[in-house]
Amino acid sequence: MNKSTQENLLYLSSTFSKLLKRRFGKGPETCTMMSKGNRLYIYMRNFITPAEEVLLENNQLILVHNFRSAVINAVINEFKPEVSKVFGGESDHFFHDWNYDSNTGIILLENVPSNDEVKMEEDFEKTLFNLIDFVGTRYHKRPVGLKVVKFTQNICAIEAREVLLQLESLAYEQGNLDLLLHQAREIKSGYLKNKSLFEDLFNRVIEDIFIVWDYEKNRNYLIFVFYKEYQ
Repeated sequence: MNKSTQENLLYLSSTFSKLLKRRFGKGPETCTMMSKGNRLYIYMRNFITPAEEVLLENNQLILVHNFRSAVINAVINEFKPEVSKVFGGESDHFFHDWNYDSNTGIILLENVPSNDEVKMEEDFEKTLFNLIDFVGTRYHKRPVGLKVVKFTQNICAIEAREVLLQLESLAYEQGNLDLLLHQAREIKSGYLKNKSLFEDLFNRVIEDIFIVWDYEKNRNYLIFVFYKEYQ
């Protein structure tokens, strides 16, 4: 990554953290920006507000999700022009996922259409896709296609296409987001239970696993965040 790109990402990280603090009353302890092609990844640590803590202690996850989604939507709408100024183009879509137990989260901004694909060693990619199939099909529909869209020392993101069951598509069309949220939690929990299998394959310690869903386009992104090898 060249210096100017790194400086741009640091600027965007600072800007985004300030917007979060203004809207939430609290900013993240750390906010790391990573880019690849038409996608911008925002990884945050220690971001739960006191109000959310109370709701979580009372198992009000739906309320937490709805509250955070509403505020994040407002923040992203303010943040998009800054991204456009730095990288050009428009961010057409954004998705987010949160791990409340570890107090971490990820946001993905994306321009479309995109044909970004990461080239990796063929045998390794095949083994990775086979493992995703082995683990994933226990919990959700087998996707029609998988594609690695980012792979670095810090993160691996895999796009899966045509991932929704007919019932899930119907739930989305009818606005039954509570059902989808519950299903998404169960699926991610399944991957977390099998984290050691992916750590053995990557030969890296996995800090977080996220799954961000694009229900409109019937796809998701499985994202592994690795512990940094250096600080």
